[in-house]
Amino acid sequence: MKTSNRDGLTESQAKVLKTISGFIAENGYSPTAKEIAEILHITQTSVFEQLSRLEKKRYITRQKGAARTIGILNSQPTEKQVKNESVKLVKVPLLGTIAAGVPIFADENMEGEILVDESNIGKGRFFALRVRGDSMINAGIMNGDLVIIRRQPLAENGDIIAALIDSDATLKRLSLNNGAVLLLPENEKYSPIDVTCRDDFRILGKMVTTVTVM
Repeated sequence: MKTSNRDGLTESQAKVLKTISGFIAENGYSPTAKEIAEILHITQTSVFEQLSRLEKKRYITRQKGAARTIGILNSQPTEKQVKNESVKLVKVPLLGTIAAGVPIFADENMEGEILVDESNIGKGRFFALRVRGDSMINAGIMNGDLVIIRRQPLAENGDIIAALIDSDATLKRLSLNNGAVLLLPENEKYSPIDVTCRDDFRILGKMVTTVTVM
């Protein structure tokens, strides 16, 4: 029987895998994404991303739609495996306050730059936004998190996007239904924003990952 080649792991993936293995050894069952996030002090969105990568690389198995179903296929990545996966860091501009009348990607709106592992975001042109508020907490995006956005003018139904309404940037889930365009919060305290007929609405890009600020 042929065995699949298993790629090396980034340090982040190795930490998640070690956390899962240790949790199972101690408790006899697998952790939830929320528990992994709490142990590692990262967002649930980041955990889901790392779990997907670990599953793709054949280190774990999961049963979709059910909790505590993570199975370990290879729990002991070697130091060589982790180090042999080249890490390419890319600079992503951190976007600050949006000033009326100033183009969103103008120098006046840049707070600085952050370094991000390219394997976590893929190819493209990116920018980062700092999350303010709790409107996306049910998607694991917390106040103070940095979100990495791939610049693109279009998005698909269900994508989490950065959008510009007038001069204000906002992060919401895009809903396209029977001609209606809504921006949906991930917190029941907030109401959807109807942008169907708004001329001042445009999509800045799609969220690809989050960076938790410690």
